[in-house]
Amino acid sequence: MLFLIAVSVLQYGCLAAAWVAAVGADSMRTGDVRFHPFEASWVATEHPSANSDRPSLTSVALMPLDGDEAMGARLTKLLMSETALRVVTPVRRDGWRSVGAADRERAVLARSLSRELAVDAVLYGHVVGAAARSSEWGWTAEEPRRLFLYMIDRDGRLLWKDELPFVIVTGTKPPHEESVQMSLTRHFMDHVRDLGLDDVGYFPSRSS
Repeated sequence: MLFLIAVSVLQYGCLAAAWVAAVGADSMRTGDVRFHPFEASWVATEHPSANSDRPSLTSVALMPLDGDEAMGARLTKLLMSETALRVVTPVRRDGWRSVGAADRERAVLARSLSRELAVDAVLYGHVVGAAARSSEWGWTAEEPRRLFLYMIDRDGRLLWKDELPFVIVTGTKPPHEESVQMSLTRHFMDHVRDLGLDDVGYFPSRSS
């Protein structure tokens, strides 16, 4: 009897180990988006909060994100859910560009769009990427990318700019989008607090 029990336990143990191994291998084949620390962060020394007439931003136009539509959708959802800003997402028009645009071009367009869309600022973004490379086991491919962000107010003044390096991991299964969104939201809002962008009113919190 003891022998039969031992054999059963051993069998169940082997099955459990095999299940854990299968789950582990499956997770290694699943896509993901991994975010790295922000780089080259810059914030204007003079803030709208210094002007009593405009204590903080209340609205922003988020321009179409060049180079990564999925990241643009995530950024839109993040701003709408985590900040008190009214977020406007204009449809792309001919002549709009972020990649390769000069600061002066962005400033001119920001002044025009702010009046047209009745917003306090315009947030530009674009993503550039490098060639993908296979992972160590060859189960996934990793593509380094970098998100560039520029926020310009209605007067054409640059308020904030930043760079977010991240890696797109492509596997046999797509990434869990909810998990990616949560990771980006936590990463972005922690950075907002670290830079004090919430305190100066660029990304006012919903709770404030």
